[in-house]
Amino acid sequence: MKLVYSLFLPTLLFVDSFGREITIKARTLETNLELDATFIPKQPLTFKIEPDQWSEFIIADLVKHGASVKKDQVIIAFEAENYQRHLAETKEGAKVRAITLARAERQLGDLKTNTPRLLEGLKLAHDRAKESFDYFTLTGKALQEEEAIESLKRSQRSLSYQEEELKQLLKMYKEDGITEETEEIILKRQRASVKSAEFSVKKAELSSKWALEKTIPRQAVDLERAFADALLAYETGIINLPRDLEEATLAFTKTQRSHTKLDQDQQELIDDGALMNLKAPADGTIYHGKIDENSWSIDGTSKYLFKAGSVPANTVFMSFIPNTSTLTLQGAISQKDVLKLPTKATGTALVEGLGETTFPVTLTRIDVAPDTSGRYGLGLSIELPKDSPIVTGMKGKVRLITYRKENAISIPPNALTRDSGKSTVKLKMADGNHETREVKTGRIVNGNIEILQGLEVDQVIFVPEDAEPLTKDSTE
Repeated sequence: MKLVYSLFLPTLLFVDSFGREITIKARTLETNLELDATFIPKQPLTFKIEPDQWSEFIIADLVKHGASVKKDQVIIAFEAENYQRHLAETKEGAKVRAITLARAERQLGDLKTNTPRLLEGLKLAHDRAKESFDYFTLTGKALQEEEAIESLKRSQRSLSYQEEELKQLLKMYKEDGITEETEEIILKRQRASVKSAEFSVKKAELSSKWALEKTIPRQAVDLERAFADALLAYETGIINLPRDLEEATLAFTKTQRSHTKLDQDQQELIDDGALMNLKAPADGTIYHGKIDENSWSIDGTSKYLFKAGSVPANTVFMSFIPNTSTLTLQGAISQKDVLKLPTKATGTALVEGLGETTFPVTLTRIDVAPDTSGRYGLGLSIELPKDSPIVTGMKGKVRLITYRKENAISIPPNALTRDSGKSTVKLKMADGNHETREVKTGRIVNGNIEILQGLEVDQVIFVPEDAEPLTKDSTE
């Protein structure tokens, strides 16, 4: 793009051997900025796939670039067989997960109920073991030892009784002098009783010794150990059973969160089904590629926008232009041009193919920051007739007025002399002589300098031929 200047030059009066004189005339000063711009709809809609779960978007059918569509018409459809299969598998998995979660919930409920019971049982076992050990230590041991000794004494006394009775029988039958058959039987029976009593004494002696030396001491050890085990189990249960319950609760909570996340994933997968067929939101036109506030770009969509092509996620691949949308012009300019351009600039636009027809344009936007190439995007409104053949993506040549002043005074730079920061001209007076007049200068337009103060229309100034040319003004 370039900056174009237009200027009406002052009228030349005469030239002498030392220079020339010119009469000051009022003219219109104007500078323009030319740029290429693209027609972009004011309110384009873009399409991109933003799935939450599903990632395979293979094109089954799509409308052509530039096609006119009606509201709710499918503009792109994706292969859905794999999606439906995956969704069905996910729903089956959800049923299994629901059963697993219900079972885990029941197990946790049982654990919550059983934990106090288990603690109660451990305490009861501890208390009973302590009672048994205390009783044995204080009473039972001595009683069992006494019983073992007494059992032996009973056997010994029984033997003594049997022996005494046999002795008396023998004595009684001896005095009779005759031992009858009945008496022999009685003696035989008594001798057997004595022998049995002798065995009972022997057995009692062994049993008493075993009880005193083995059974009772072992029972003492067993009861003490049982009490120690019950105490340890109870103390461990007090610590571990609540921990087990807490751990089970945390595990269930984690499982529950996992199931909730999987349920959310499933719902997101279901919602992704809406992306398998994209429809036009209104009557309008479909463009392949991306239309933004600055431009329209295919941006590589031709690599996949065809049947069996795979559309990447989170990438704009189509744009929709409603029939009600109006066109704007969008372009970009350099930093130098940005600094020259008024915020409310106006101008005209030419469209190739429409001859010399121009359309009024108005600057509506200038980006406050440059793009990566150092250029600043701008937007323009344009007045087009209702039956305009111009469509999105067409190009326009825009000319914007960067400066315009009616009835301006300007002079050739040769007529200007600068000294000590002052600008002066030689002004012809009524008597024909020249007088030095200080002036205030403005912009340089097409090689001439705008005079803001110090000269008036129809005054005559002298322009020396050998004056140094002025090429640039500080107010440019």
